[in-house]
Amino acid sequence: MERLQFDSEGRLVGVDNKRVAVKENPRKLMTSADLVQSAGGEIEPIFNEGWSLYEDGKKLAPLKFSNGKTQEDIVNEVVQLVKCGKKIIFIHGTCGTGKSAIALNIARELGRTSIVVPIKSLQRQYEEDYLHKKYVLKKNGHKMRIAMITGRENHDSIFIPGTSCADPYLPDTIQITPKNSEKLKEYYDGNPCIKNKIVPDVYKLRRVSIAPVNPYWSPIVSASYELKQLDDARKKRYMGLNGREFIFYHRKEGCSYYDQYQSYIDSDVLIFNSAKYKIETVLDRKPATNVEIIDEADEFLDSFANQQELNLTRLERALKQITPDDEEGRYFLDKAMELVRLEIKNKDATGVDERMIYSAGETKIKELLKMFLKPELECEIVVDEANYANHAVEAARDFEDFLEDTYVSFRKNEDNLLVEIVTTNVSEKLREMIEKNRVFIFMSGTLHSREVLEHIFGLRNFEVIEAEGINQGKIEIHRTGKEFDCKYSNLINDKRPEYLKALNVCLSKATKPVLVHVNAFKDLPSNKEIGEFELRDLISREQLLELQSDDKTGERISKFKRGLFEELFTTKCSRGIDFPGTTCNSVVFTKYPNPNVNDIFWKVLQRTHRNWYWEFYKDVARRDFLQKIYRAVRSPEDHVFVLSPDSRVLDAVRRLQTGKEIN
Repeated sequence: MERLQFDSEGRLVGVDNKRVAVKENPRKLMTSADLVQSAGGEIEPIFNEGWSLYEDGKKLAPLKFSNGKTQEDIVNEVVQLVKCGKKIIFIHGTCGTGKSAIALNIARELGRTSIVVPIKSLQRQYEEDYLHKKYVLKKNGHKMRIAMITGRENHDSIFIPGTSCADPYLPDTIQITPKNSEKLKEYYDGNPCIKNKIVPDVYKLRRVSIAPVNPYWSPIVSASYELKQLDDARKKRYMGLNGREFIFYHRKEGCSYYDQYQSYIDSDVLIFNSAKYKIETVLDRKPATNVEIIDEADEFLDSFANQQELNLTRLERALKQITPDDEEGRYFLDKAMELVRLEIKNKDATGVDERMIYSAGETKIKELLKMFLKPELECEIVVDEANYANHAVEAARDFEDFLEDTYVSFRKNEDNLLVEIVTTNVSEKLREMIEKNRVFIFMSGTLHSREVLEHIFGLRNFEVIEAEGINQGKIEIHRTGKEFDCKYSNLINDKRPEYLKALNVCLSKATKPVLVHVNAFKDLPSNKEIGEFELRDLISREQLLELQSDDKTGERISKFKRGLFEELFTTKCSRGIDFPGTTCNSVVFTKYPNPNVNDIFWKVLQRTHRNWYWEFYKDVARRDFLQKIYRAVRSPEDHVFVLSPDSRVLDAVRRLQTGKEIN
């Protein structure tokens, strides 16, 4: 029987130890036809089999790891722990573990499952691998039904052909403002759900007044808030989180964006990117499932330490577009608008100092977030998913249980006032998510240390299962002789020219093709410095900002992997993108990837949890370093050189080579 080899994202990279090419599919918008790929008829009864993976009708055996375990053994260990009552399980598996196949077989054993991946490219990889040639059979012999839950921008609009479902002029996305009054009147007049039409007042229009002109518009709202206007919809009920029931108002079929939510009712496995998963979880709208499997779990957990940002100026405009029917809804809306206006007025009067950090209670933000938790206001907002006020609802839900531990800072961007909201009580945020669900399985090749899991994330009663623990390939240090310790204090004393010249030497001496991990844009020279110091082998930070801003689909990365150019400067390739074989011969680090200490989260953490600050800080840097190195080392045959002007990077590589702990 042939043995299939996977990389860390579950992609097929070899059969019987022979390498095969990983094909890149060109990106295209989805249509409703793309949603039926995971469905399948009955194949064969397999009631007693513990492992299922097929490709083109041929069964594939589970991989065997260097510790003697197989993929099937890992699945069995997880299942037994769950049956014994364990709610939190970690799987440690490096490249070659085939974690995606393990995840689907866990779902096969334990029932309906949510799988979460950190970025959309990994989500697409599941789609390419398991909705086409490869598949998993359930116990009854049917193919497992797998659904990808993706955002509007991934789907083709049928209402306005040639655009995506994120087009800002669709009836379900257009801003309800006077500047769009002509188009809004057109949509209102075409709404088949309103029988006795009047001349519309833009300020009193609601989303439900215009969106039904798109026959495919099919919102999901809490069952406690019935949309009686949508009399042409089939009401499909499902149980969300926290015991809340939701209704999917499924109208005309054919739009893949709305049709995908049928999977909330009938799919075996739902695959989310982490951003979408968190939004759906915060709103309790994610269907209740038996298991939550988190791929690249350490990045997912780290994201609980991130802050949310609200544009108060934009929020004020968005709130004016909401017109509640009932008196209570109008009261809470008026109160929220007043609080936003007061905060903006206060900062206009006193000025904005971006260095200042306030407790949320010292500002109007704490009270404002509480307003968005009022069901009378929330239900009016969530019906209109295009309204910016939804961001405020998500933030309010996100910080609901720890407003006393929430901090804010303000900044101005042109004429907009923005507030950053953060809490260092990440253990409470995680606990809230865990309590909403039944079982969590976290998978990663770079798990947090046990101390960080306990101290920062508040996890105690968890188990760790070891899968493949040996990293692949060979890493070699390439010294230029120009290295020095590039910590912040060493660079403020007129050493920047020396640093830039040392980085330039790394590029000139690196064996091409070379991947350049840019830790921060300021690590690169300015346009002026390029000429001043004759840095012919570098690009400026202005160039990189422009290149990455213009590249919405990752085309630069694809071209680099195809060998169309030899140098890739990037801030975006720490996870989910692989450069195996000769697609990358050298990796350059601009600096050791320490987190930005000026970020509000780290400032607040140092103030509130001084004893654990450095423990978490070093753990984040260690895992980021390992992830960046192993982008280019994906198999035993891979070899890569590592260069950096920062001696701390080469010291860490040396410790990695000798099996010592990186600190």
